[in-house]
Amino acid sequence: MKNITQKLPALCAAAGILCLFGSLLSTVPPVRECRADAAETVIYSGVKDLPFANGDPFKGADISSVIALERSGVRFYDRSGKEQDIFVTLADAGVNCIRVRVWNDPTSAGKGVTYGGGANDADTAVEIAKRCKDAGLAMLVDFHYSDFWADPAKQKAPKTWANYSVAQKADAISAFTSETLRRIGETGVQIAMVQVGNETTGGMCGVLLENGNWGDGVWNDLASLWNAGAKAVREYDPNILVALHFTNPEKTDTMLYLAKMAAQKHVDYDVFATSYYPYWHGTPAGLTKVLTSVAQTYHKKVMVAETSWAYTLENFDPGVNTISKQADLGNYVSYPVSAQGQSQFLTDLFRAVAAVPDGAGTGVFYWEPAWLPVSSDYNTAMQLWEQYGGGWAYSAAQEYDPDAKDFGGSGWENQALFDVSGKPLDSLYIFRQVRGDGQQENPQKSKNLLRNSGFEENGGWAGKPIGWSLRSTADHHFDVRAEDTRSGQCALHWYSEGAFSESTAQTDVQADADGIYRASIHIQGDESCQYTLSLSVLGGETKSVTGTGAGWSVWQEPAVEIALHEGDVATFLLTVSGGAGSFGSADDCEFVRIEKPVTTTSAETTVTTTTVTTASETTPAAETTSAPETTTAVTTTSETAAPVVLHRGDVNCDGIVDVRDAVLLARHVGNDITAVLSDTGTSNADCDGSGKITPADLTFLLRALARLISLE
Repeated sequence: MKNITQKLPALCAAAGILCLFGSLLSTVPPVRECRADAAETVIYSGVKDLPFANGDPFKGADISSVIALERSGVRFYDRSGKEQDIFVTLADAGVNCIRVRVWNDPTSAGKGVTYGGGANDADTAVEIAKRCKDAGLAMLVDFHYSDFWADPAKQKAPKTWANYSVAQKADAISAFTSETLRRIGETGVQIAMVQVGNETTGGMCGVLLENGNWGDGVWNDLASLWNAGAKAVREYDPNILVALHFTNPEKTDTMLYLAKMAAQKHVDYDVFATSYYPYWHGTPAGLTKVLTSVAQTYHKKVMVAETSWAYTLENFDPGVNTISKQADLGNYVSYPVSAQGQSQFLTDLFRAVAAVPDGAGTGVFYWEPAWLPVSSDYNTAMQLWEQYGGGWAYSAAQEYDPDAKDFGGSGWENQALFDVSGKPLDSLYIFRQVRGDGQQENPQKSKNLLRNSGFEENGGWAGKPIGWSLRSTADHHFDVRAEDTRSGQCALHWYSEGAFSESTAQTDVQADADGIYRASIHIQGDESCQYTLSLSVLGGETKSVTGTGAGWSVWQEPAVEIALHEGDVATFLLTVSGGAGSFGSADDCEFVRIEKPVTTTSAETTVTTTTVTTASETTPAAETTSAPETTTAVTTTSETAAPVVLHRGDVNCDGIVDVRDAVLLARHVGNDITAVLSDTGTSNADCDGSGKITPADLTFLLRALARLISLE
């Protein structure tokens, strides 16, 4: 974001300045924290047979290392800095499934010293399952059928299976899978999916596809191992999805060959899963193409089982990071190395999987978003890694895997979705933006009735947009600039060196037909920003939605809906207030007619309807009706607000207090010489009773219109 260095000193002073507004802000009801990326909601259409509400896809995270990390002293927090169970934090962020790897025996023979990597044996999986159950999260069990890391380069059988024949390995896989699932299932967690093998592009459990060994014999052996695992899953619970997991989706021919051979060898599975790391594995568009080919040719679900992106290139522990310099990011994509870059990448990735036709794309899992350093001191870290296994590998692993040389560190903390202190990054909350279609029709919208809805006309640096009235003062900015945009070249921008309350409005917006109309705007800004979007009908009701900024580039979309008749005239008004150093922007406004009203409101905002009248108006009496089948009386009341005897707030003296009064007051305090108030209007404009007209009166009036306070 431009000018951030100028904004930081003011941000540091914001808390002190806000004290001046303590009495005002203390009455604002709490708004549930909403953290999401700038991207629009990603909809998965037609996804079936998944255990989530509303047709949601898998929105997953692999936090296999978490138990070892917590035993090493790592702690996790919510955004406010309060310590919180990471499973709760993930669930709050929209994650619905936890992936956990399972190794057979990741310890040195006869010594019990961990190999590292999270020490993920079956006992650890059971402990994670209990935490998932408590947080309401489902679970994906990722069997490696190995004692340590299994990937395309190595697929070693467990120590105790090393001399087994293929048939014996198949029996052992079946028994180990059954027993582990039984133990995990006893916790009460919902097991949604099981992987029979991890990144098995090169084989599994010592049966290897390498050195030209691609004939029927090795494929028959590999298929027998996959089917042994699948059969154990089916026998335990036929509702659990079975996945095969591969990698390198940029190699289209290889991926299609693997899918073809699995089909020819009658491997029993539901989901074709792949790892996708954008610095190695091509573009999201290429991913969509290869997954579509697999899904449509072999009638399988498809998904991304592992992915990540860096938010920094800094290293926070003695280990070496997998992505440590710009050159490591490759040439396939060009996302920023930042939390915003992570959000952009994840949005594009979810969209890429959702784009697979016929609902075959079933979701994405982020790999190790919380694998944080245990200590920045080498000696301390080595001691903790050896004791609890929280590093990538420990020296004991070499007895099993001589290539296990990356001792210590996670190599991954700079690709986490938590910062090094354990607080979640904004990018974690992108999972909230992904959802299924819930088998509901999307509303059909009419044309946008707002002029210059993206603030592009007469934009540019410090421009004044056509069609909008603005109120700004000399000590801060509320104007259109070519920065912090959601789309296009310009956005309505604010940055304040002092406490402020500002507004912009578009009046005389006329309904073009009868129907339900929706007014919305996209807003991003720091957490001291408070905003109110109001829609007022001439001679009718006012609806308002209030909220609080969620952070730079974390876009929110407040919206209100209202019933209008053709020819009705409405005013669209946005008011923003905040303390010293407050900043943000607004973009992409809409005022459209929709076919169907939306009757539910977002958990992140508070929507109110206010009709303020003079004493001459009356409220319809309550009606009482009786249900014919019973003697129980049902009392209903009109939605029209009770009359309020007042003049305060009626700035234009038309007998009704509504958004038009707020617009006139905003123009007046903004030194608009055409916004002339009568003597009565001037008296009514003193909403806070201070004896003078100031921006505080506008804030008071808007909060009254939003029913946060009373004008009485």
